[in-house]
Amino acid sequence: MVAASSTAIPGVLVVLGLFLVPLVVFAIYSFMSAGLYSVSTPLTWDAYVSAFKSSANHKLALNSLIVGLGTAVATTAVGLPIAYFLRVAAGRWRLPILFLITASMFASYLVRIYAWRSILGSNGLVNSSLRSLGVIDEPLTFLLYSRLAVTIALIHIFIPYVVLVLYAGTAPLGQGLIEAARDLGAGSSRLWTRIILPVMAAPLATSFLFVFVLSASDYVTPQLLGGIGGSTLGVQIQANFITVGNWPLAAATSFLMLIAFILCYLASNLVLRWLGLRELRFEST
Repeated sequence: MVAASSTAIPGVLVVLGLFLVPLVVFAIYSFMSAGLYSVSTPLTWDAYVSAFKSSANHKLALNSLIVGLGTAVATTAVGLPIAYFLRVAAGRWRLPILFLITASMFASYLVRIYAWRSILGSNGLVNSSLRSLGVIDEPLTFLLYSRLAVTIALIHIFIPYVVLVLYAGTAPLGQGLIEAARDLGAGSSRLWTRIILPVMAAPLATSFLFVFVLSASDYVTPQLLGGIGGSTLGVQIQANFITVGNWPLAAATSFLMLIAFILCYLASNLVLRWLGLRELRFEST
């Protein structure tokens, strides 16, 4: 036990250094008085009051919520049947498909964003195809620089991660379990509602929260694809840090987002317990 504890010390120190220390620094900054790219005493709640009362933050938070929920719902809805197919019906195609999904994760984040910028642009693939078919006369300008464009790009980015998480979560769904349920008279609807979804509840919640948190807090994709209407709270935080130089306000806004995400996690656990399903644990998948 002593040897095991001693070998864990370096890993614990790395975790503390990479995660806890920045959070502590952010927490200190959020209570300090703001200067131009600097902080000073005295300690104050002004940054939290400003972040909470800002009407611009309210609008951006709503955008973040819509983008996060839209992306999370779409990725889990698409990822679940793919993961189920890979576990139950893919057969010899399972490994090649998993390889392609894993390989797609190595594509550059920015390359995929710029690809969607080209696809959804006025002269992009979508508008060019619609014009060539005679469906439209003028380009559809709402496709780019909008919440829709941000959501589409984030769905494309996070789908591979969700599929892999849900595929790992389908491990209890062996072919024998499915066949036994069918032999006992379970139709497709009952199979999904009584067996597959209860088994997959925790992995689904994990995937949903994973995508929701990362997409709602993303600032690169909204900057390149969102424009004014698709901007999110992450863009505002980045601007407060880099452009405005108001570090306490940026730190306070970040912590308010963190609190909101923690509340979402606790709410997910409460829902799972209320439904009598497994409690959400990120290591379960």
